Amino acid sequence: MRYSHVVFDIDGTLINSEKAVLKSLQKTLITEIGIEKELDELKFALGIPGKDALKILNIESREDILEKWDSNYNKYIEEVILFDGIRQVIQELKYNNINLGIITSKTRKEYESDFIRFGLDSYFDVVICADDTIKHKPDGEPMEKYLVISDARREDTVYIGDSIYDMQCAKNAGVDSILALWGANDADKLTATYKLSNPKEILDLLIVKNKYNMKWLNWAVELQQLAQIGLTYSKDPYDLERFERIREISAEIVSEKSELNLEEVKGLFCNETGFQTPKLDTRAAIFKDNKILLVKETESGKWSLPGGWVDVNQSIYSNTAKEVKEEAGLDVVPSRLIAVQDRNKHNKPRYAYGICKVFVLCNVVGGEFKPNIETSESEYFSLDELPQLADEKNNKEQVKMCFLAANDENWQTIFD
Repeated sequence: MRYSHVVFDIDGTLINSEKAVLKSLQKTLITEIGIEKELDELKFALGIPGKDALKILNIESREDILEKWDSNYNKYIEEVILFDGIRQVIQELKYNNINLGIITSKTRKEYESDFIRFGLDSYFDVVICADDTIKHKPDGEPMEKYLVISDARREDTVYIGDSIYDMQCAKNAGVDSILALWGANDADKLTATYKLSNPKEILDLLIVKNKYNMKWLNWAVELQQLAQIGLTYSKDPYDLERFERIREISAEIVSEKSELNLEEVKGLFCNETGFQTPKLDTRAAIFKDNKILLVKETESGKWSLPGGWVDVNQSIYSNTAKEVKEEAGLDVVPSRLIAVQDRNKHNKPRYAYGICKVFVLCNVVGGEFKPNIETSESEYFSLDELPQLADEKNNKEQVKMCFLAANDENWQTIFD
């Protein structure tokens, strides 16, 4: 992972507030000072404290003017929205154990009134507001304070913002920067370590996917898939024979490079008919007193979220409930989709076939646990006291993701 600390600006980076900021300033100048300005003439005010903006306009920084500006801003508050994709990005960064922070030119009061309503504040560990430092952006002091409070190293920290003030703040503090092009003005004139076009690109840059990628396995899987397609659609008997041999070669590659014998691999690779698609696996997230339910597998002795393969006659909803009943003895009502993940991007070891994992938040309505063929125990665990997990089915990051979803009523489904 490139950085363990990711710090965000708010306006123009997390939320699209440009029109509200400029319209409210324009209105304040007209009514309180008698000055008329076009909106484009006021863009310098984006990303700096209000009193600094007034100073640039050669206006005395009076509390009554700042309060009027804040009052006018609230009249345009409905125009302020999260940028598309921001919520999912914050969720995914957090469950990947990245420390999140905020450095903003808003005062603490403005932060509480303008940002907390979006329901993302709980994801951020440290928030530095304008009234927390003597000097403000573009000075590096706000970032210096973040580094001290978070005990973060400069090389492990990156600041994401949309303005020249944000980029200069990062540079002056000796940390890398990401320019948020989705909210930036005059981006060509700005210098940054990285420039990203949309919030989703943050994940591509900061989170290493395919952690358990093996080239030889990729080649074997692709050969198997091509052979499967050929066996499905080809009519020529000679071609069918060649495709069958290609499928056998792919199985031999996997057997040679892994601890599986050839017959076991053929059982995985060579028993499919028709066009091959990923298998579906559901996992239920059930909570009680901020603890999550896990079941102990009889065979491995490790713990997992109740779940399993989706049967051919089941939906995601019905299969989730069925697996919980079979493994945990509980009657549940699936309530929310937490995530849809490509298993091989998150779990190890990497499998030679595709699996789509679906995590579902569930509510218990009855039942009790009884030992069965698949599971010997069930118990609720806090995030800090997890037992040995069956990582091939669910790892700590995925369990943490379920905790985050359960505690966030505004959670949006994560999908690869």
